[in-house]
Amino acid sequence: MKSLFILTFFITGLLMTGQVKDSIPNRFIVNDKVDALLDKRAECFNKTKTSFNYYHIQLYNGQNIDNARSVKAGFQEKFPGEYVVIEWESPEFKVWAGEYETKLEADQALLKIRKEYPDAFIVNPKK
Repeated sequence: MKSLFILTFFITGLLMTGQVKDSIPNRFIVNDKVDALLDKRAECFNKTKTSFNYYHIQLYNGQNIDNARSVKAGFQEKFPGEYVVIEWESPEFKVWAGEYETKLEADQALLKIRKEYPDAFIVNPKK
């Protein structure tokens, strides 16, 4: 039994020393096409507007999607061409109007919108 253990230990040791590490380090090979695609992707993301980079005016806040849709439709009817979107922030739907880069622009728009929606207020989702 003792000799079997020694023989197994000796064979295992021989097998483990047979492993040789590659002399070439692991590297990602990236060609020019991949670099160009990555640059184009970054450019697209920089140009794309997202709701979280702007001030908005919140028109509705509640759990009923039908109410949110009717507020959105009413806003589009009263202010044609103005950006309006329904956002979901658990557990409520929110109707946001406009995409304003500065708070001053949002304040000016709020004065006009409050004539129709007196409870409207400015939100800045990124903060």
